[in-house]
Amino acid sequence: MFRVPSIFFVSALSVALSHSALAEDAHKTGPRLTVYANGLALVDEVRKLDANGQKTVRLDRVGPMMITDSVRLTLNDGPALHEIALDSDILNRQTLLARALGKTVQLVRTNPATGIETIEDAEVLSISGGLVVRVAGRIETNPPGRIVFNEVPADLHAMPTLSLTFAERLNKPVQAQMAYLTSGVTWNAVYTAVLNPDHDQVDLNAWAKVTNNAGVDFANADVSLVAGDVRRESPAPRGKILMRAEAAMASAADAGSFNAPRSELSAFHLYSMPGQVTLRDKETRQLRLLDASKIKSRRVLEYRSGAPVFGPLRGSSDPQPVRQRVMFVNNTESKLGMPLPAGLVRAYVHDSSGALRFIGEDRINNTAIGNEVSLDLGRSFDVTVKRQQTDFRRTGDRTTEAAFTLIVRNGGTTPAVVKVTEEIPGDWEILSESLTHRRNGVAATWDVPVPAKGQMDLTYRVRVRR
Repeated sequence: MFRVPSIFFVSALSVALSHSALAEDAHKTGPRLTVYANGLALVDEVRKLDANGQKTVRLDRVGPMMITDSVRLTLNDGPALHEIALDSDILNRQTLLARALGKTVQLVRTNPATGIETIEDAEVLSISGGLVVRVAGRIETNPPGRIVFNEVPADLHAMPTLSLTFAERLNKPVQAQMAYLTSGVTWNAVYTAVLNPDHDQVDLNAWAKVTNNAGVDFANADVSLVAGDVRRESPAPRGKILMRAEAAMASAADAGSFNAPRSELSAFHLYSMPGQVTLRDKETRQLRLLDASKIKSRRVLEYRSGAPVFGPLRGSSDPQPVRQRVMFVNNTESKLGMPLPAGLVRAYVHDSSGALRFIGEDRINNTAIGNEVSLDLGRSFDVTVKRQQTDFRRTGDRTTEAAFTLIVRNGGTTPAVVKVTEEIPGDWEILSESLTHRRNGVAATWDVPVPAKGQMDLTYRVRVRR
């Protein structure tokens, strides 16, 4: 049991209440649920406590992953709160045996031949690594039969409970506003990008995938999602992930413009989901987030490699397929211009018959307005690059010269432009080249046009000083 001194709540906190052996079940309204992408959620709800004549009230439906010292309670004309405790031990066989250590339980066994049951007193000696009991003067480990307990300990409940102890008895109904942080609830964006055949236009829609592993249901909640990296001092506990429900990709009936209401929240973005959502424990729901149509995009075929400039290269390398990327700028000129939360993007294209085909997926980071999105959709089947080192010489103690031919082949039916990037270590200078390069730090980049079913050779000579 985790107990917090009452002075902590006087200076920093305030919370709300529910049901227990000491109080009638409190009336509870749907919570406001703010979900973060790092496994954290803020639960904010109102609960009404009926007068019970006691100083202690237990709240159920709080979840075992509640961060107890984050609880904030505001009472409407109620007594002062002195103590709060999270009772997270759940009623099960193991916790019952733990409470019975050194005590006597009943061991019920059935004779397999006659079916007659016998009952013996058994003292629980240990539960570490298995059950050890003393029965009729003998010691037994993991005895057959079933255990019968005389009572249920007062601190064990079917669900975790939060105990609140007040300075005075509750002699009249109390309205309480409770807010607390809990681990185990997270969300991320899942995008669908449908490209036209030329890959110069994309329709983008996004769903927010919200997963609840907090150990408690959230019914009729007003859900808001925070996009951005909120700092935490300690990692969220990991729970078992089990998805009970997941929405499919948007159908034609869902088509049309939709964007969840968005506002700025400190350094982050807040998306408010329309309507109320019931999110059960161990459940994943997908909520519609945004769509954008006819975004201007471009297809980039890219080959990136390190240039072997410090020694001779024996023979030639095998042809390497280039990578296919689809890129677009997140601005209004591209018909987008909205913050894009981090998530998985699945790309599709319509084939010649109009059927939708999957062509790859990639993850994007949180993308602010004005930044570029680059989707790596895999390797091209038709376009390859083969390297040959045509010359190598040492021109000084710390200086070398190397010459290369990069053979770019296109087996497809349409012309292509391949962005060839060579990462060159050291202090380098291009001495000659068949196309003009662009320099970006340690890399040189060429745009190589390749005809359909043809090839183009890129040649260059470089001097390198270590």
